[in-house]
Amino acid sequence: MSKEVRQRVLDVCQENGYQPNSAGRNLRRRLNETIGVLFYPSCGAAFRNIYYAEILGELSKTLENARYNLVLPGLDGTSLSEQPPRFICQGGIDGVILLGEFPRKVVRNIHGYGLPIVLIDNSRPKVPVDSVTTDGLGATKQIVDHLVELGHKNIIFMAYEQNGHNANQRQAGFEDGLKKHNLDPLTCPIIRNFNETRGAYAALAAALKNEQRPTAVIAVNDTLASEMQVRLKEDGFNIPKDISLFGFDDDSPSQVAVPPISTVRVDRKEIAEIGARLILERIEKNDLPVRNMVLPVELILRESVTFPPAS
Repeated sequence: MSKEVRQRVLDVCQENGYQPNSAGRNLRRRLNETIGVLFYPSCGAAFRNIYYAEILGELSKTLENARYNLVLPGLDGTSLSEQPPRFICQGGIDGVILLGEFPRKVVRNIHGYGLPIVLIDNSRPKVPVDSVTTDGLGATKQIVDHLVELGHKNIIFMAYEQNGHNANQRQAGFEDGLKKHNLDPLTCPIIRNFNETRGAYAALAAALKNEQRPTAVIAVNDTLASEMQVRLKEDGFNIPKDISLFGFDDDSPSQVAVPPISTVRVDRKEIAEIGARLILERIEKNDLPVRNMVLPVELILRESVTFPPAS
């Protein structure tokens, strides 16, 4: 149609509040305007995790603004190693976002179906898919720098036993920080032999009985940091007078703790917005070069960290 006719049609649409018809538009574009999100080991677990629930909420807002629906199927992710979920096989979605840590085999299997994929808060360099993560390695190095500047020499890093990109990156930053400041790994151990609070505190309590006991603890996330703080206080430790405590992610547990816990602020809104942009661009043009983005983070200093106790 001519430009004049097109403009008259658009004017009438605006006057009468007409909205684009997705079904009609998708016949032309061959799109469903629907993006699937998966979380491992189960999609329901995403809502029990403060950090990922916030990212999921921001993803939903961003994609809705782009006129895309977000689908989170209620499935057990342990079966994904053998076959992808039905909504992928049946072609009802335009792309998939894998939120959080996923085994490489699962990523490869889903990638094999040819759908656009974006990893959020995870990275699999050996699988050619887009990803957005945060600079956990650099952040933990900054934490070590700060603690050493205060005079700490005996520092512990704590993370759960299960393997994960974030935990591994944060541990690597801790190890780099030790090397930078010539700190002894024997007096600055890495504790990753636990999967729950009881085991975590048992390992920390054992370290506190050593002759060269830790004067500072770096926990892999704020939930672990706040749990260790509660247990330490129950055992009579004063924080930060007796031992300093650092968390990660700037979740609510670090903000409401007494005293508030020093942490690393991760911008969940930015992570979600960039992840959404990556998947939408990949849907529009699937032959783009693979993009692996690492976002900066910010240290948040609170009352849980101070100078080490006098010898």
